[in-house]
Amino acid sequence: MLLKKIVIFLCFGLFSSHIVVGAQVDEQITEDVDIAQILEENGVQGTVIISSLDNNTTYVHNHQRALERLSPASTFKIMNSIIALETGVIADQHEIIKWDGQKRDLEAWNQDQNLKFAFKFSCIWFYQELAKKIGKATYLDYFNRLNYGNKLVGADVTTFWLKDGGDLRISPYEQIEFLRQIYQHQLPIAERTYEILKDIMLEEDTDNYKIYSKTGAATKDWIGHGWYVGYVTTNDQVWIFATNILIDGLKDLPKRKAITMAVLKKKGIIS
Repeated sequence: MLLKKIVIFLCFGLFSSHIVVGAQVDEQITEDVDIAQILEENGVQGTVIISSLDNNTTYVHNHQRALERLSPASTFKIMNSIIALETGVIADQHEIIKWDGQKRDLEAWNQDQNLKFAFKFSCIWFYQELAKKIGKATYLDYFNRLNYGNKLVGADVTTFWLKDGGDLRISPYEQIEFLRQIYQHQLPIAERTYEILKDIMLEEDTDNYKIYSKTGAATKDWIGHGWYVGYVTTNDQVWIFATNILIDGLKDLPKRKAITMAVLKKKGIIS
């Protein structure tokens, strides 16, 4: 059973296409008014899933959106890092790939990169260099072995996870289950890969909780959709989260994390 206890705000007719057929969801569906209110206060539409590690409690806003497969954008850097490490395309989080000297929009990208830095600053060119070495056949093999999204690569091995028109797609529900398997070390990958992934995904380390996460934005001229996915650990709990919202300009990008944090606080998961 994908979800045992589920709190869902239904929002039909706002989104379409690429619905995950056959997803197993508890038929007992009720509305989560807390999440709905938080999204309304932030002036955006989308979906939020917060699920306990044991899968006994899950809060969801917009069940239909949560079933829809969307471009993973930079959240694919989680999977991309796994494949690069497992295949030896990159040795570890510290190996350097030299900058090609081409100026790009974000200043953090205009320098030599390692896996940890490139993950933190979502450096596209670094991961495109990895993609060239990984190749289509290897991607398809790992997508099938790790059951990632719709398992499509397409013609261009350097862009298939980017923007809204990319071939690779994954639903918010699928993001949750992939992250749950990562935390529980249930994927068929090396323990060393798990440890490196944990290192590069760590975003916040406070006295009360730790957040391991990745953002993503599948946009053109900053119009499209945005992700914030990961998991939060407290002294006695682990919760998996996946937030996907419609992006209408740069102003909406910070809302991906802000909404997630507001929900985690509203549900008493963090303070």
